[in-house]
Amino acid sequence: MRAHFSDVLADRAADSAGPRRTRLRRSAWRGLWVCTAVWLLFCLLLVLAQTNDAAKLGRTQLSFGVLLKDSLPLFPPFLLLSWCLFMQAQRWPRLWSSPASLLKNFVVCMSVFMVVWTGYVSAIDLLQNGKPLSLWLQHISSQRWFNRFYDFVLASSAFAVQAGLCALGAARDREMDWRREQTDNLRLRLTLLQGQLEPHFLFNALNSISALVRGSDRSTALSALSRVSELLRYALRASRSHWVTVQDELDFVRDYLVLQSLRFGDGLQVRWTLQEGPGAPAWAEIACPPLLFQPLIENAIRHGLEAHEGQGVIELSLSCPEPGRLVFLIRNPLPAETARQPGHGLGLSATRQRLSMLYGQQAQLRSQAMALPACFETELTLPCRDAVHEEDSERAGR
Repeated sequence: MRAHFSDVLADRAADSAGPRRTRLRRSAWRGLWVCTAVWLLFCLLLVLAQTNDAAKLGRTQLSFGVLLKDSLPLFPPFLLLSWCLFMQAQRWPRLWSSPASLLKNFVVCMSVFMVVWTGYVSAIDLLQNGKPLSLWLQHISSQRWFNRFYDFVLASSAFAVQAGLCALGAARDREMDWRREQTDNLRLRLTLLQGQLEPHFLFNALNSISALVRGSDRSTALSALSRVSELLRYALRASRSHWVTVQDELDFVRDYLVLQSLRFGDGLQVRWTLQEGPGAPAWAEIACPPLLFQPLIENAIRHGLEAHEGQGVIELSLSCPEPGRLVFLIRNPLPAETARQPGHGLGLSATRQRLSMLYGQQAQLRSQAMALPACFETELTLPCRDAVHEEDSERAGR
């Protein structure tokens, strides 16, 4: 058993190491090409500057080709240094993560490079001047150390560039982590709000059925139970997503109003004004948060019908008065002060929070009492977003 478990862990480690080695190999080739291009460009610019200076001094024998031939052998060590620093940052990023580790890394890398570079440049000088390599140690001791200081500054610049790139990468990673954390928090808050709405809706639906049962209308109560099962099926399906379509919400609201009609009978009258016909928006293509319309209609029934002893007219209007803007308007009878129903307003407060998190300032929920006609008006304004795009974005963010 232990051997089998060890084999499983080894297989998993091998599976995860394979893609990592592939990414590292691709990164190595990309870094090598970039380092080669940068140092080659630097070499060409330096040779052009030297050629220009030679021309001004009248040293015509120092042509561009001659200077390029003498300078090219001196740049492979710098190219190799930059590439090694790049690969080190990819393989061991902790060496570039703090000022202390960065300083230690700088001391070690520059010490090793300057030792290798001093020996390399001495050998190149001897070969270019046609002298034997047996004079290598003597040539090292006779070098002008000011030139080595210049080389040290150049190598330190390569290290500083890599350190800057690591710092930018770390800042970008921190920003991405922060954004990912904000997105996760947003999803969590939306899930909690949606989780509050679902039992809230269920509680009110069961209240409606209990009212029918108390009225000894058992057949209607059974019909209402069947209707509730359909509504709960939608609510459970919608709970797995942050987005549905406006058409889905309309179908859900119609089923919900049928359930309420079983309770109130002819006392509940619903008047729909739905923008249809040529040029009307495709409601099945517009994204909408689930359980968005139902709390608003529930609020209208509670304060408009129950306060009027189950008699009243609910007016519902859905339209796009301008491109890219959806308006859902609800009007219910205005109750008297003594007849107003108490309530904690969970549905409306959760709706406002969801709108703020999903749309920011682009969505509004406005409610006010109207004198003429005497009614209470609730207006929901949303930007029209493509349902397919929102579903793809949600799927990609999981």
